[in-house]
Amino acid sequence: MLRTLLLVLPLIVVFVILVFGVMIPVTYLIRDIRPMYWLTQRGIRVLLRLAGIRLEISGFDLQQAPRPSVFLCNHVSNVDPPALFAYLPRVAVMAKAVLFRWPLLGHAMKMGEFIPVVRERAGSRRDALEGGIARLRKGLSVLIFPEGTRSRDGALGPFRPGPFSMAIETQAHVVPITILGAREALPRGQLGIRPGRVRLVVHPPVSTAGLTATQRETLMKKVREAIASALPQPPNPSS
Repeated sequence: MLRTLLLVLPLIVVFVILVFGVMIPVTYLIRDIRPMYWLTQRGIRVLLRLAGIRLEISGFDLQQAPRPSVFLCNHVSNVDPPALFAYLPRVAVMAKAVLFRWPLLGHAMKMGEFIPVVRERAGSRRDALEGGIARLRKGLSVLIFPEGTRSRDGALGPFRPGPFSMAIETQAHVVPITILGAREALPRGQLGIRPGRVRLVVHPPVSTAGLTATQRETLMKKVREAIASALPQPPNPSS
């Protein structure tokens, strides 16, 4: 807790002011977001290390993922988004709309074509779905947590159908990812980050070529099974 309050949070504020304060106008001048994206990824990696997070990646090479892709991951902690963003190829992220109101950070998210989601507003998920489809059609990959919210106990929750409809409509590949250790590093409802190892297990891309809306449930089941395959299995009561 003290490490988070005394080191990590102040450095996040400094990082946002220095990086985005400089790179936002630079991005407008050069009309290319890639330098800001690259610098943001490296900065997040440094901040995670300073927080005591050792990030490990295994499985399919993220840099070989087809473009565009819909990256789908289980959601257990607020550590998940930065851990994923730090290593994914260029993506637009579906994020809480409140983050877009933060100075500098919100502006950078808009420039990165992130997609705001207002859970309390009717129609927001439809707007987010349409936003994701628009970005995929432009060739930009998207990161989504298909459970819609963080798991309270670490178990894999029900998946929402939207991301799968989005992938099928645009015929984009789906790349399942399992995150492990993030819940132990920052449990839901806590502020202090606990040092430890966080793993990203990247599963092979799932093609949607030729799929139609009637096959959405089959696609959802296949992706869910892939993500669940790397999660700790509960003990068998009969054993």
